[in-house]
Amino acid sequence: MSAELKSRWYMVRLLLSAILVYDAATCAAQPVPEDARDDTEQAQQALAAQVLKSLVVVRATNRAGDESGFGTGFAVHQPGLIATARHVIGDGRDFVVELPDGSTAPVLEVFASSSQLDLAIIRIDNTSLPPLPLSSEDIAEKRPLVALGHPRGKRNQMASGVFSGIHAIEGIGMLELAMPIEPGNSGGPVLTTDGQVVGLVTMKSTVMDSVGYALPAQLIRQLLDKPNPVPMARWKTIGAMDARLWTTVFGAEWKQRSARIIVNGAGTSFGGRTLCVRNPPRPEFPFDLRVDVKLDDEQGAAGLIFHSDGGDRHYGFYPSAGNMRLTRFDGPDVGSWTILHNEPHPVYRMQGWNTLIVRIHVDHFECYLNGKKVIEARDDMLPHGSVGLAAFRGTPAEFRRFQTGADLLPKPLSADAQLAINAAVASISPQHPSSVDAVTNLLPFGTSAEEGLSAEADRMEKKVRHLRQLAVEVHESAMRTQLANLPGIADTGEANAPPDPSNGSLLRAALLIARMDNPDVDVETYIERVQQMADEIRKSLPTDADEATRLTAMDRHLFEELGIHGSRFEYDTRANSYINEVIEDREGLPITLSVLYIEIARQLNLNVQGIGLPGHFVVQFAPAATPTDVQLIDPFEQGKRLSEEDVLARLSEARYPNLPQFRVPQTSVQICERMIGNLLGLAEREKDDAAVLRYLETLVMLVPASPEYRAKRLEIRARTGRLTNALDDANWFLEHQPDGIDLERLRDLRTSLESDLARRAAVDSGAD
Repeated sequence: MSAELKSRWYMVRLLLSAILVYDAATCAAQPVPEDARDDTEQAQQALAAQVLKSLVVVRATNRAGDESGFGTGFAVHQPGLIATARHVIGDGRDFVVELPDGSTAPVLEVFASSSQLDLAIIRIDNTSLPPLPLSSEDIAEKRPLVALGHPRGKRNQMASGVFSGIHAIEGIGMLELAMPIEPGNSGGPVLTTDGQVVGLVTMKSTVMDSVGYALPAQLIRQLLDKPNPVPMARWKTIGAMDARLWTTVFGAEWKQRSARIIVNGAGTSFGGRTLCVRNPPRPEFPFDLRVDVKLDDEQGAAGLIFHSDGGDRHYGFYPSAGNMRLTRFDGPDVGSWTILHNEPHPVYRMQGWNTLIVRIHVDHFECYLNGKKVIEARDDMLPHGSVGLAAFRGTPAEFRRFQTGADLLPKPLSADAQLAINAAVASISPQHPSSVDAVTNLLPFGTSAEEGLSAEADRMEKKVRHLRQLAVEVHESAMRTQLANLPGIADTGEANAPPDPSNGSLLRAALLIARMDNPDVDVETYIERVQQMADEIRKSLPTDADEATRLTAMDRHLFEELGIHGSRFEYDTRANSYINEVIEDREGLPITLSVLYIEIARQLNLNVQGIGLPGHFVVQFAPAATPTDVQLIDPFEQGKRLSEEDVLARLSEARYPNLPQFRVPQTSVQICERMIGNLLGLAEREKDDAAVLRYLETLVMLVPASPEYRAKRLEIRARTGRLTNALDDANWFLEHQPDGIDLERLRDLRTSLESDLARRAAVDSGAD
């Protein structure tokens, strides 16, 4: 799954689940009704009285520390653990747990969590709440159930209904409940009449009243069995802006995700203004300030600020309600704001990314939109100051590629490049007369002229799509070229090539693989992020720390402090093969976690190499003093040391014999090949031809002698109409004649491709 699709899915999930988070400002406590009218109600009330001893209120807070949400939780598994819905606590937020007696308990850690399941297990500093038992039985349809929580702020309420069956939502089998579920129930337990927890409430139906959904108890149990503890100090850093680089002002929610900065919510300043100020230093004058911005609501406003005093005073250059606006902010209210420019500009891209650049001189500044100068101002009312980002009126917006530098304007193309582009553009359509002449000349032809124009428009639109595809392929080819030029990545062609020396190329290669799919991935940013991890570990060590001490400190930092863990509920997604998202989310596949482990170990001067067990990648640590005394380590299982019995069990599970080749350290090429192979398998299952071709092109570049990859590439090239390229692959097979190839059939295939190419040329000639 790409980062964009994952983001959209996440937004849909948030829309579904957000209706269960209740605005805490409207909450009013009320007790459970006591007027039981019959035996059933009396039994339910007795059950409720017992369960309420384990029920808590979970209050989420915003960046300013004010309450922003209200949900339910319950004690589970062992004293001190509380289960709730993840959307109640949010990412990177503080939250408060209120106990049944009204007191609050400090939150020590997020013991386990899953975005896919919308589930979190938290540990509080209180062991007095009795854990509720998790049911292990299957539930029969129409079985009576009860749910307890705090709907719409009414404390300790009980809803009763029946189990309607399993309903699949985003691939998860949810319990469908025929009962009233309201905001505030989220995170509460669903129980049988004998007190067994069968589920945890996560959402209500958006189309049917009195229908809700709960996560089955067995998934809660699975997450408890595979925890990924993150201390609260670390949890609050997930998605948070780097405080060394940015200072947020006037509230709202600023987060960083996959090389983008995202803002949501209104700021506390007048007009919902909120700022994210880049910390000094800034470049010497003159310098450029640049960012790409995309507004979720074109009636909103968000963009750049400069000459900021870190508070109310600054200039702002940003799109606002379809116009480009330059404003001087002299104070906290609209009376102290001066609009210097507010006009529409034809180069602005509605609903898309727009590049804003401010060229700042000592005595004036120039503002550019998508490479075109739109404003030059000599307003000198504000002194020189900081730069950064701003949003207004609660506009959800995304920013990317924030930069300051000496010259960030688009560079003029070389003469040769310009000629090539001109030729491509000229080939899209023939020359046309002026629009007035065109109407005059075509009018006599009536509807036939309309049909001809529509056909021409279709042809030109097809050309545009081809140009866009060409841009994508140029990007992919550039990434492959960079990958091939990395030390230790190019295939030597030797069957028994030794493992690559540790040179840092492996991490860069993994990031280039991710950037091939997502051009927004900033390779250098993530390399720096990993260096920071290594630096943090190094700072915790004595100067004379031996290898064992360094390895132990690395494990503690990665798996205990950061909570890095193997992905279990989102295993089969492309995101787990993108190492930038693994670094962001702190979960991934065995191979991506191993790559991260190998790189940090390299920076700590530890000899760690990859071991390609079938179906499960691990690493081996070889001490410098005794290099044959190796330890096998499983980063997917949070650094578990593997015994020989563990390895044999893995091989047996994968139905492979115990061969020496499975113990040989993998080269960087082999590791990259395996990572891309994982992506290829997912793309094939999703029938994503563009991605399949992209991965096969990369695999052939990495392992040019592989007949398997070339054969697959030949097939996908032919199927997607790339006949000339498919013919190149057919000729390669005829030239190299690898074992197992039917040469006669291959010659027939080549003849067929040549015939198809000749027919296409004839059609193109006739069309012209």
